[in-house]
Formats: sequence, C-alpha cells, structure tokens
Amino acid sequence: MATDQPHPTRAHDEWVVNYRQSDVDTIREQIEQTEATKRRLLLLVLIVAIAALAGAIILLSTNYALYSSSQSSKKKLEQEHAELKSRADQTQQQLDAKTAKETSDAGSRAEAQTRLDKLLPAVLSGGGEVGTFARMIYNLPNRRIELERKPPDKLFRNWRVTTGSTTETYTLVGGFVDGKWVVYSNLVARGSTQTQRKDATPQRRKDGTP
Repeated sequence: MATDQPHPTRAHDEWVVNYRQSDVDTIREQIEQTEATKRRLLLLVLIVAIAALAGAIILLSTNYALYSSSQSSKKKLEQEHAELKSRADQTQQQLDAKTAKETSDAGSRAEAQTRLDKLLPAVLSGGGEVGTFARMIYNLPNRRIELERKPPDKLFRNWRVTTGSTTETYTLVGGFVDGKWVVYSNLVARGSTQTQRKDATPQRRKDGTP
C-alpha cells in the first residue's frame, strides 16, 4: 500500500523567484562592469593625485630655485653695496687728505709769497738774503717769479743756503718772457755741511807739508 508523500506547503504571502542561467550571466556581467568602472575611477583618481603631487613638487622646486636665486642676488647686491661703500669711503678719505694737503700747500705758498714779497725789494736793491730768496723761488709751484723791471745782473749766479747740517746751492737764471722779466731758481747741489768742510780742508803730503 503506497503512501502519498506530503507536499510542502507555502504560505500564501511568499514569492518564489527562479533565476535562469541567462539572468545569472547578466547579473554577473553587471557586477563585473561595476567593478571595472570602480577600478577605472580609482585609477583615474590615482593618476590625478600623482599628477597633482608631481605638479606640487615641480612648483616647490621652482619656488625654491627662485628663492635661492633671489637670495643669491640679494647677497651679491649686498656685497657690491659694501664694496661700493668701502670704495666711496676710501675715495672720500683720499679726497679729504688731498683737500687738506692742497689747503696746507696753499697756505704755505701764500706764506712763502708774503715772505718773498717782503724780501724782494731788498734783493733787487742789492741786499737781503739772496740764498733764502732763491730757495723761496725754488719752492714755488713753477719755480719762478715775474718782475716788472730788470733785476740786477749780479743776481744771476749760484747762492748757497745752510740749514742745520745741510747746505744747498741754488742758481738764479733770468729771462724776458711776454714783456716781463722772469727769474728762475734751480737746485744744483745739496750736501752735508761737515762733508763740505772736510772737502774744503787742505790735503797735506805724507811729509807733513801742505
């Protein structure tokens, strides 16, 4: 006697979904396409991130290069400024020294000219310290003086001046230039007074006779 198997009963509110092989293949293909899209999107994001990082690195490198160049230019400018300031200070010192020397020389020339003007009348009249007069003329910038009238002829010869242990010999030379008489002074010898005295001592023979 056969026994009938009881059939499973389902609730009236349950639905049974049956997938065919084509549906499974379609779902799998959609999933694969979704995953491929995600991978492409991730790859694109990675490429963009790498490009942004490379751009940032290039920008930083460029900015650093510009900064280094600007710092180098700044140091070079500072060095050039310091050198120019040093040269300017040195030039100013040289100018001040030259100005002081010119002022001193001008004062000395003015003083010498004043003394020369006081001594000139006595020299032209045949008196006065002609050696000192000759040295004064020699110390003038052009080593000459101009006269309104002809000086005495006896003025034109060698004159010796002794200062301390030094003796100097000057020669006065006259000339007529542009309607004026000119007196030039030249230093022809300079030596020690002791040497000149020794040279002026008569030499004795070996037997003692002069």
